[in-house]
Amino acid sequence: LPFIVTGALSGLILYFFARFNAAKRERVQLVTMLGFSLLPFSLLLNSSLDTATVLSALTYVGLVMSSVRVMPQTYKTLRTGNVSNLSARYFSLQFIAGICGLVVELTTVAPSTAHLLMFIMLLLTNAVQFGCMQYYRMRPVMA
Repeated sequence: LPFIVTGALSGLILYFFARFNAAKRERVQLVTMLGFSLLPFSLLLNSSLDTATVLSALTYVGLVMSSVRVMPQTYKTLRTGNVSNLSARYFSLQFIAGICGLVVELTTVAPSTAHLLMFIMLLLTNAVQFGCMQYYRMRPVMA
């Protein structure tokens, strides 16, 4: 269920970004990236693999990949203060997706450690990015 909730919210975010904010080339890149991101889930079609094991492994892989993607961006924002290319709507919606996923995961009978770590990392990094963006945009420009 957490995969479905956060996947649906993230897909909705990507859809609106691609529809309203992206150029044609960026749309093609987004669709390609989305296709590649769904590729590992084809392992679920293999009947010899246990579904729970595959989903758990994919969660850890997703956690590592998300960290590799988000942490350098967060560090760069903190170090440089350059927020000109960041979108407040994107980080706000990702934060909401993280909250929804965390709530759903915490209501399950046996919460997964990998899921909890992933949602907490998502919440922390998006909160930091959003906070930095608000701080640097409200701060008076130094002469």
